[in-house]
Amino acid sequence: MLHTNALTSPRFDVDLLSEYDETLQIMVNTFPWLFPGGIGDVWDRERGSIDIKEWGQHLLKYHDGRFIRDQLFVLYLFNSITRKKNNSQGTYFFKSEHFFTRDPPTLEELKYQISKGDDRFVQMLQYYAHNIRGSDSYWRSKAHELEYWVNYHLAAGHGPPTFFITLSCAENWWPDLRQLMIDLTTNAGDTTQAALLVSGDFRAMCKAVVAYPVYVNEFFMKRSKELINTVLKDALGIKYHWGRIEFAPGRGTIHLHLLCIPEDHAYLKEYHKANTDNEKATVAGTYMESRFDYTADVKIDHTKEINRITSPLSCRYCEVKDIKEDARALAEDCMCHICNKYCLIEGKKNNPRVCRHGFGTESEHGDENTEGKPLISEHQLRVDKSGITHLEMKRTQSKQIQQHSRTLLQTWRANIDVKCILFDTDPLHPDIREIDELIKYVCAYTVKKHKTIKQEKEIIQNLIQW
Repeated sequence: MLHTNALTSPRFDVDLLSEYDETLQIMVNTFPWLFPGGIGDVWDRERGSIDIKEWGQHLLKYHDGRFIRDQLFVLYLFNSITRKKNNSQGTYFFKSEHFFTRDPPTLEELKYQISKGDDRFVQMLQYYAHNIRGSDSYWRSKAHELEYWVNYHLAAGHGPPTFFITLSCAENWWPDLRQLMIDLTTNAGDTTQAALLVSGDFRAMCKAVVAYPVYVNEFFMKRSKELINTVLKDALGIKYHWGRIEFAPGRGTIHLHLLCIPEDHAYLKEYHKANTDNEKATVAGTYMESRFDYTADVKIDHTKEINRITSPLSCRYCEVKDIKEDARALAEDCMCHICNKYCLIEGKKNNPRVCRHGFGTESEHGDENTEGKPLISEHQLRVDKSGITHLEMKRTQSKQIQQHSRTLLQTWRANIDVKCILFDTDPLHPDIREIDELIKYVCAYTVKKHKTIKQEKEIIQNLIQW
């Protein structure tokens, strides 16, 4: 009710509504422009209540795209789903006989327990938190899952994982995704945007994929599964794989990390028998060339600017006429490393930054002008600061080109990173220390940094006692 007074400004008395009372139809009343007529809430008089996650997935794919284009609604929906999930799990946490069968302890009781060395509540809280995405416990559990996966395949005699592959998304170029964006914008009644997409307008495509990220992500996953089931498994002999989806920090672009175990470990046996680093590099390099068409020796025109209309990324592999030129053009377009703020590591103040991918050091701090990798005439082995051995393929023509698989690059048609994981010990009976180093290396790419159990426990205890 609105109150006015001659001596005061107008004010509103507002009773906050409980979001747990489904009959109040909070979503409909909060976003009336999305629900004309006031129908379609999570709770409906005709059908009753449905799961909020199922309801949200339905709305995000509504035919006219009104819900997915409304960023405020998407954020509110995601927040509601996450809080309801955490609250539901929290109720179990406090009521289950495995945790607490009574009301939780008070703050004073917790302080007293901790002062006596009783940290059971903190341990239970840490265990519960592994279900909460983004928490330290969550990322520790994901690291443990990867470790269990590796150890299981070693125990089963499948050998260690030897390939680490990252699939990136070329959402602004793929022609099939462009057609999907055309269909979506047409269904939404945006004929102007649809016409720009049909004409090949690059800005229109960039705008469309931002407006419909759910469809981009689904398209990426379907494309990834097809590549895994055909090229990786049938053509390249990958038998087992572990994968994790990630979104690039600050950009939101989806990509997929894959850890792969091949059927054949013959090259690892030859690698293990080799006596010198040069022999080992020759064995690994020859295998990667024969199996993946792996190379870093490509003639690149570094002065050429990317043409967004004629880019080979916008062409399907079945439409390619010159396969060799297509491989070179793709490498030139998306496999050249240009240093920027994402790869340059800050050192001492105003000192030139160093590329974490090994493409050199800035000539001056902030200019992002690095010399690239040195040219080499033979395959070489390089050991990084973490003690991981990397294969450096021969490069005689370009300091900026990234070593890559022509086979995967041409079939996937986007930036794709392939690393060969090497073991100095017997591949069928690898040293456990090497496996631990492998897991740490892969986790650095696929699992976010997190605090240890001890660090997290100290933080929780300090918060309680503060």
